Amino acid sequence: MFLVMYTMIAALAHFHFNLNNVYMTMMMVAPMTLVMLVSMRAMFPSPQLNMIIGGGAVAVFIAGFIAMRTQAGIGNAEFLRAMIPHHSGAILMCEKASITDPEIVALCQGITKSQRAEIAQMEAILARQR
Repeated sequence: MFLVMYTMIAALAHFHFNLNNVYMTMMMVAPMTLVMLVSMRAMFPSPQLNMIIGGGAVAVFIAGFIAMRTQAGIGNAEFLRAMIPHHSGAILMCEKASITDPEIVALCQGITKSQRAEIAQMEAILARQR
Protein backbone atom coordinates (compact mmCIF):
# COMPACT_ATOMS: atom_id res chain seq x y z
CA MET A 1 0.00 0.00 0.00
CA PHE A 2 2.72 2.44 0.95
CA LEU A 3 4.56 2.09 -2.35
CA VAL A 4 1.30 2.32 -4.31
CA MET A 5 1.07 5.91 -3.09
CA TYR A 6 4.12 6.69 -5.23
CA THR A 7 2.65 5.47 -8.52
CA MET A 8 1.53 9.04 -9.19
CA ILE A 9 5.01 10.59 -9.30
CA ALA A 10 6.28 11.82 -12.67
CA ALA A 11 9.93 10.88 -12.05
CA LEU A 12 11.72 8.48 -9.73
CA ALA A 13 13.83 11.40 -8.52
CA HIS A 14 10.66 12.78 -6.92
CA PHE A 15 10.37 9.78 -4.58
CA HIS A 16 10.72 10.88 -0.97
CA PHE A 17 9.71 8.79 2.02
CA ASN A 18 7.26 10.87 4.05
CA LEU A 19 4.95 10.53 7.02
CA ASN A 20 1.86 11.67 5.14
CA ASN A 21 2.08 8.57 2.96
CA VAL A 22 2.49 6.46 6.10
CA TYR A 23 -0.68 8.02 7.51
CA MET A 24 -2.55 7.37 4.25
CA THR A 25 -1.32 3.78 4.24
CA MET A 26 -2.65 3.32 7.77
CA MET A 27 -6.05 4.58 6.64
CA MET A 28 -6.05 2.19 3.65
CA VAL A 29 -4.86 -0.93 5.45
CA ALA A 30 -7.31 -0.62 8.35
CA PRO A 31 -10.52 -0.94 6.27
CA MET A 32 -8.93 -3.76 4.27
CA THR A 33 -8.40 -5.62 7.54
CA LEU A 34 -12.08 -5.24 8.43
CA VAL A 35 -13.16 -6.40 4.96
CA MET A 36 -10.92 -9.46 5.30
CA LEU A 37 -12.38 -10.30 8.70
CA VAL A 38 -15.92 -10.17 7.30
CA SER A 39 -15.34 -11.76 3.89
CA MET A 40 -12.94 -14.52 4.98
CA ARG A 41 -14.61 -15.71 8.15
CA ALA A 42 -13.39 -19.27 7.69
CA MET A 43 -9.80 -18.05 7.94
CA PHE A 44 -10.52 -16.16 11.15
CA PRO A 45 -12.42 -18.61 13.39
CA SER A 46 -11.80 -16.92 16.76
CA PRO A 47 -14.49 -14.32 17.58
CA GLN A 48 -12.39 -12.95 20.44
CA LEU A 49 -9.30 -12.53 18.29
CA ASN A 50 -11.43 -11.03 15.51
CA MET A 51 -12.73 -8.39 17.93
CA ILE A 52 -9.16 -7.54 18.94
CA ILE A 53 -8.02 -7.37 15.30
CA GLY A 54 -11.09 -5.34 14.31
CA GLY A 55 -10.64 -2.96 17.24
CA GLY A 56 -6.98 -2.61 16.36
CA ALA A 57 -7.87 -1.81 12.74
CA VAL A 58 -10.32 0.88 13.87
CA ALA A 59 -7.68 2.32 16.21
CA VAL A 60 -5.08 2.35 13.41
CA PHE A 61 -7.52 4.15 11.10
CA ILE A 62 -8.38 6.76 13.74
CA ALA A 63 -4.69 7.28 14.57
CA GLY A 64 -3.83 7.73 10.88
CA PHE A 65 -6.75 10.10 10.37
CA ILE A 66 -5.86 12.26 13.36
CA ALA A 67 -2.17 12.27 12.44
CA MET A 68 -3.00 13.30 8.86
CA ARG A 69 -5.48 16.01 9.81
CA THR A 70 -3.19 17.50 12.49
CA GLN A 71 -0.01 16.93 10.45
CA ALA A 72 1.58 15.23 13.45
CA GLY A 73 5.35 15.08 13.13
CA ILE A 74 5.40 17.27 10.03
CA GLY A 75 8.08 19.94 10.25
CA ASN A 76 10.04 21.77 7.58
CA ALA A 77 11.88 18.87 5.95
CA GLU A 78 8.99 16.42 6.34
CA PHE A 79 6.65 18.94 4.70
CA LEU A 80 8.97 19.22 1.70
CA ARG A 81 9.36 15.43 1.44
CA ALA A 82 5.56 15.18 1.21
CA MET A 83 5.06 18.09 -1.17
CA ILE A 84 7.60 16.98 -3.80
CA PRO A 85 5.71 13.76 -4.69
CA HIS A 86 2.43 15.70 -4.49
CA HIS A 87 3.65 18.28 -7.02
CA SER A 88 5.09 15.48 -9.15
CA GLY A 89 1.62 13.93 -9.33
CA ALA A 90 0.25 17.14 -10.81
CA ILE A 91 2.98 17.05 -13.45
CA LEU A 92 2.21 13.41 -14.28
CA MET A 93 -1.50 14.11 -14.67
CA CYS A 94 -0.90 17.11 -16.92
CA GLU A 95 1.59 15.24 -19.08
CA LYS A 96 -0.33 11.99 -19.45
CA ALA A 97 -4.00 13.01 -19.46
CA SER A 98 -5.83 13.20 -22.79
CA ILE A 99 -6.62 16.88 -22.54
CA THR A 100 -7.99 18.68 -25.60
CA ASP A 101 -9.69 21.80 -24.21
CA PRO A 102 -7.32 24.71 -25.02
CA GLU A 103 -7.99 26.38 -21.68
CA ILE A 104 -7.13 23.21 -19.75
CA VAL A 105 -4.06 22.63 -21.96
CA ALA A 106 -2.85 26.14 -21.11
CA LEU A 107 -3.64 25.57 -17.45
CA CYS A 108 -1.60 22.35 -17.47
CA GLN A 109 1.33 24.08 -19.13
CA GLY A 110 1.35 26.60 -16.31
CA ILE A 111 0.93 23.91 -13.68
CA THR A 112 3.79 21.85 -15.11
CA LYS A 113 6.12 24.84 -15.31
CA SER A 114 5.34 26.09 -11.79
CA GLN A 115 5.42 22.62 -10.20
CA ARG A 116 8.82 21.82 -11.73
CA ALA A 117 10.19 25.14 -10.44
CA GLU A 118 8.75 24.53 -6.98
CA ILE A 119 10.13 20.97 -6.88
CA ALA A 120 13.59 22.32 -7.75
CA GLN A 121 13.27 24.92 -5.01
CA MET A 122 12.13 22.32 -2.45
CA GLU A 123 14.96 19.94 -3.41
CA ALA A 124 17.46 22.79 -2.95
CA ILE A 125 16.06 23.59 0.49
CA LEU A 126 16.23 19.92 1.50
CA ALA A 127 19.85 19.72 0.29
CA ARG A 128 20.76 22.77 2.38
CA GLN A 129 19.18 21.28 5.49
CA ARG A 130 21.07 17.98 5.31
